[in-house]
Amino acid sequence: MSKDQLTSSERMHGLINGTYLDRVPFISLATMYAGNLAGLSSEEFFLNPQASFDAQILCAELHGCDGSPGFDLPGWMGWDFGGEISFSSTRKIAIPKFKKRAVENTKDAENLKLPCLNKSYGFKKRLEFYKISRKNNFSVSIPAGSPLEIVGHIIDPSLLIRWYYKKPELVHRLLRLATDHILNIADYYIKEFGVENCSAFSCYPLESNTMVSPKIFKTFSFPYILEIHEQLKQKGVKNFGIHLCGDHKLNLEYFKEISLPERSLISVSEKMDIELVAKTFGDQYIIGGNVPSTLLLSGNQRKVFNASKDIIEKMKYHKGGFILMPSCDLPPETPPLNLYAMLKASREFGSYT
Repeated sequence: MSKDQLTSSERMHGLINGTYLDRVPFISLATMYAGNLAGLSSEEFFLNPQASFDAQILCAELHGCDGSPGFDLPGWMGWDFGGEISFSSTRKIAIPKFKKRAVENTKDAENLKLPCLNKSYGFKKRLEFYKISRKNNFSVSIPAGSPLEIVGHIIDPSLLIRWYYKKPELVHRLLRLATDHILNIADYYIKEFGVENCSAFSCYPLESNTMVSPKIFKTFSFPYILEIHEQLKQKGVKNFGIHLCGDHKLNLEYFKEISLPERSLISVSEKMDIELVAKTFGDQYIIGGNVPSTLLLSGNQRKVFNASKDIIEKMKYHKGGFILMPSCDLPPETPPLNLYAMLKASREFGSYT
């Protein structure tokens, strides 16, 4: 197995700038996993940004991972809009649950207001995390969406699906509020940290073709996605990443219309043909993915190693660059040897030297 010639920071710099790489980078997406490894409770991990940051740094050092620590509190924007969330009391980290959503009926939707940032607890926790991150010379990630995912935290997704057909004007009203909240946060981050220190990342779980048709995507989601990315580019943001969570094959041509800057990252789940995604977007984009999360959680290290090897051999020489990644956030109870198997495959089969 070859030894690394570059530090993680050097490797990611080489990837983003299209210069020298020793091997395929490996990003673990190990946020809640890191908290579990550190023995944190759900509340400690989600509500103590310093503890979350420290756990992720140590996890990355232990497993030889590339990339930066990330804030992880699922549903935090739904919290900002007035929802109520609860945290698991067990010692194993679990995703928070909504006790009450901000919108439960049409009157709630009609009366919902844009959150005030200095009163938004989720926003303040995320801001605290990225202040710590900047002090440690990491960049700041602007949450660029998706607006539809935010709406799915404001209102129960089953009710949202009905409203696509029965109350489309209310869905658009909620999407407008979600989009404005994203752009307000972006303005705050740019002023606080400087645009040169900011990147933008967005994820699209509720837009997958298993959740909505391309027609619904085009009508309700895509105009707001496009607006956010256009505005962020106008504000001077240059580094972007998008994650296509689930099956987005029928949405790919829409995402191409966003015209992401060259060297942007496009990562995909195991539901997508990663070679098709690379071909669709072209050689100027970095592609990331897509070791199945279910395999990482339930498979053994040999299966993870072989799956990682197969993906590396498909994508290693993609001209835009490639990152070996899980297909989504690393499951918190992933066996550590399975994570090591990804690193081992990256070193054994991903070498460029």
